[in-house]
Amino acid sequence: MSRKRKPRRRPSKAARRRQLRWFSVGLVVLFAIAWIWLGADVRELTGVSEQTPARRDDALRVVSWNLANFAGEASGHDLERIRQVIDELDPDVLALQEIKNREALEALLPGWELQVSDKGGRGHQRLAIAWRSDRVALLASEEHPQLSLDGRVRPGLSGYLQGRDGGPDFWLLVVHLKAMPDALDQRRSQWPQLLEIADAIVRGGPGGVGEGDRDLLIVGDFNSTGPPGSKPAVEHRELDRVLAPAELRRLPCATGCTAYYDGQRRDAWKEPSEIDLIWARELRESLASDAVVFSGTHCAASRCRDFRSTDAYPVRDYEAVSDHCPVVVDLLRADDD
Repeated sequence: MSRKRKPRRRPSKAARRRQLRWFSVGLVVLFAIAWIWLGADVRELTGVSEQTPARRDDALRVVSWNLANFAGEASGHDLERIRQVIDELDPDVLALQEIKNREALEALLPGWELQVSDKGGRGHQRLAIAWRSDRVALLASEEHPQLSLDGRVRPGLSGYLQGRDGGPDFWLLVVHLKAMPDALDQRRSQWPQLLEIADAIVRGGPGGVGEGDRDLLIVGDFNSTGPPGSKPAVEHRELDRVLAPAELRRLPCATGCTAYYDGQRRDAWKEPSEIDLIWARELRESLASDAVVFSGTHCAASRCRDFRSTDAYPVRDYEAVSDHCPVVVDLLRADDD
């Protein structure tokens, strides 16, 4: 003889609401833990990242970017991703470093005009200025071998640019200084050359183009790691003092970093650094006194915190594009002459 089971009592509405509330809270907590723990990997895989501000209609956008020995697809670069980043940033001018194949760069940037340095040091890492000819005109350009340390490293590359539809007109100098913390003394020997170039371009380019115009941006990879065991800020302060006589001011990076490296641990954790810099002279009507620059890709996505990148879970922009991030400055359209 079997006993009859008592019917299970259904929870009250109030109890069900409490259960649902606690379940929702648990989900939020689990998601927050996963977000904090996985960090940049989650944002990279899901495509969520904090991008640089949208380009203003009344601004001319310059982007400086070290493309890490760019030679096209054969060099392991994700060309589709590079084009996507450029489309998102929508620059008028690109100042590029570490270009090893001009033809590959032309294929990457169809419709852009290009000026590429003849020399690139022992590593054949050339500099390039690319511009959209419907937005900007390049009126003169010059290569500066005095930065190359007798041909061992990269020269400088300058161009005089004129924004269409209301300016500005300015000089752009692209540089890639000697790398590594133990090469600080060699970089120190390059800094006075920057002062000489900044002074010389005021005298104008071929045919006197840009003569008398002091408006200047110096952009690129300064490799400003600081001496061994220190931080970039140490070298930045020294650079500030050296370049002050040319009335150059360093524009602070609002994002907080511009590149990542293996760091001291040499494991899967990557550490941020700020070695890609932008300096401005004059351009008073186009740049406010408190103007800042922004960096994109994995610098923005990780908010300049350490992140892990492994073969199994790679951070795409870091592994397949460049360890450096694009650095962005916007110039308001104005006649700065």
